[in-house]
Amino acid sequence: MKTSAALFTLNRIWQGFLRFLVNASELRVWQVSDGHGHTYWRAYDPVSGRSSYLGSEAEVRSWIEQRYYNR
Repeated sequence: MKTSAALFTLNRIWQGFLRFLVNASELRVWQVSDGHGHTYWRAYDPVSGRSSYLGSEAEVRSWIEQRYYNR
């Protein structure tokens, strides 16, 4: 059983690494909640290295548009 669990864990790590390599240049956007229950958005562009904390989906869309139009 322990060997099976170790292989499963190793496989998950490997799959995560492969996913990272394939998607290394893709824009990443995710939602975050702070300790007070406020929700905001975090965006990261691995190509430029830029990241931002944004307060709304509209701000996220604007940030993404700037990424493509300001190259």
